Amino acid sequence: MYRFRFLLKNEKLKQYHRIAFLLILINLLLFIYLAVSTGAKDIRISSLITAALLISTLSIDYFLEKKKKNEDSPYKLLAEYLVAMAWWKLGYGWLALLFFLLAMLYLGAKRKLQVHVFTEYISYPSLPEKKIKWQELNAVILRDGLLTIDFKNNKLIQQTIDENSLVDEQEFNDYCRGQICTT
Repeated sequence: MYRFRFLLKNEKLKQYHRIAFLLILINLLLFIYLAVSTGAKDIRISSLITAALLISTLSIDYFLEKKKKNEDSPYKLLAEYLVAMAWWKLGYGWLALLFFLLAMLYLGAKRKLQVHVFTEYISYPSLPEKKIKWQELNAVILRDGLLTIDFKNNKLIQQTIDENSLVDEQEFNDYCRGQICTT
């Protein structure tokens, strides 16, 4: 059972959203171009259906993000999967695989970055998740919303915590100091 849990602020989340939107928009334009320029009826129909679905998902995403202030909507991810499936249907398996991998990376990048502090170790949200033993640390300090993890090998991690994370800094610092002193 963890003793403390809080979220780290994902500083690059807006950039990830913009990149995903740009990739989806480029593919939307490509599908519209395919629908207009190709002579094959099945490619034209698949491209038009994909373009319509992408416009729908992007519209819903825009509404949820801007009007409802919901930044955790799954519609950009859904649009990336739609792009991958459409490229697969059109016979471009390598593009489908590329977009499937990009969707998986996007899913990993937008995940919640939770730090858990246990009596044996600290669970830090990297890829893969890092379990930092107390014996490896010189200090762990939380001050003014900034988490600092100082390793004995002179490595330093500093990360801003989310404003919504309610952690008593004094209690956290005392607990971490006690854990480091006992190891």
